[in-house]
Amino acid sequence: METLQLDKTRFHFIWRGAVVGVIAGFVISLFRLCIENMLKIVKIVFSAGFEKPIWMLLLFLFCIVGGLVKAKFIKEEPNISGSGIPQVEGQLEGELELSWKSIFFRKWIGGVLSIGSGLFLGREGPSIQLGAMVGQAVSRGLFRGRTEEKYLLTCGASAGLAAAFHAPLAGVMFSLEEVHKSFSASVLVSAMTSALTADFLCSV
Repeated sequence: METLQLDKTRFHFIWRGAVVGVIAGFVISLFRLCIENMLKIVKIVFSAGFEKPIWMLLLFLFCIVGGLVKAKFIKEEPNISGSGIPQVEGQLEGELELSWKSIFFRKWIGGVLSIGSGLFLGREGPSIQLGAMVGQAVSRGLFRGRTEEKYLLTCGASAGLAAAFHAPLAGVMFSLEEVHKSFSASVLVSAMTSALTADFLCSV
């Protein structure tokens, strides 16, 4: 009876991890697609600016507007600043109480504007924080407790990194070692499910 209950619990972790993986995979795929297309447009406009300076001026104005938008977002929600990884770690350790509703769209739009405009920024950190916020959203939507929310945050972080670089194993290892900082079979199974699901979704 105890084994049956344990298997049932793990099954719940697996399907919830898969749900987080599907949503995070879609979010990060769209995040990557918008950044890549925006970078292509910026390169075209930048090249055209050598022949017609008006294009260079427009690009400069666009960067200023993007910077102002990002500054406004950071003022409204300081926890979107930086990579976002320390914020996720602080949330899992109980030092920060973050709201996915406040962070998600600001981080997504701010990340696209910053990285897509050509700034020297990576998508690893934003993808991890966005994935973690997806995990929190799923947890809150299913009315799960604090302990399971930590598991789903870890699942989201795994899925975010896996989707960003097509590296599910790296996503799992990073989230367990650097984000969750503890190991259990339940966390491993759910994080692996989430990472593989997100990677598969990004590959189709």
